[in-house]
Amino acid sequence: MLIKEYRILLPLTCEEYHIGQLYMVAKASGEETGKQVGEGVEIVKNEPYTDNAHGLPPGQYTEKVMHFKSKVPRFIAMLMPETALKLTERSWNAFPKLLTMYENEWLGDSFHLSVETMHADDRGTTYNANNLSDADLKACKVDYINISCEDANVKFKENEDPRQFRSGSTGRGPFPERWFEVSPVCMCAYKVVKLRFKVWGAQSKVEQWGQLYGLRSAFVEYHRKLVCWIDEWITFSIQDIRRMEDDIKEVTHRKLLASQQPQQ
Repeated sequence: MLIKEYRILLPLTCEEYHIGQLYMVAKASGEETGKQVGEGVEIVKNEPYTDNAHGLPPGQYTEKVMHFKSKVPRFIAMLMPETALKLTERSWNAFPKLLTMYENEWLGDSFHLSVETMHADDRGTTYNANNLSDADLKACKVDYINISCEDANVKFKENEDPRQFRSGSTGRGPFPERWFEVSPVCMCAYKVVKLRFKVWGAQSKVEQWGQLYGLRSAFVEYHRKLVCWIDEWITFSIQDIRRMEDDIKEVTHRKLLASQQPQQ
């Protein structure tokens, strides 16, 4: 198993991030679904919970199926049938604590992917924010993510470049590479990712690829979006978010169905 802790610094408060992250996930799900035939996010459940098996306080539970066959590199796709190239995502959001777990029916116990997150109004200085065991701490490598840094795997997009962005609503930005040293507003998302792909001959390669391209690159790309979309979500309440999520559930359902229809 490969364990990494990603520390993502953002020019937001935790309270703002709570809304912004939900907005970003909903909007991105709608945009990405249907771009490729049969691919995207299928939202199964989105409901409050009180009890769970993970010791989390009450919060919001979501269950989704992620269809992504075109995004899987060939060396992984060769190991699995095409129908198995999807993940079931189960998430318990008890902000500021969040746990997301992924399952693949075909791989079963050979596959484990979990993302455990704690959010704090600090600059990435909290030690062991997710209370890992001594053994996991020893195995875990810390990786700081700066949304304003060049990234070989995630190119800056014209309208999603924090270095060029200035918020009309908050007056924040632009955010140069060392923005967090001078910004009066800063928070950190501490994400511990555990990935196991126990398939002989492929474990190390797949785990390394998954951490770097499947997860780290996604964290960079989508947190850039979150910040550069701030003027869209900064006035939203949690009730506004829930209404948006209901709408996106219908949108993604229609897009997935439409993308699977034979072309005339």
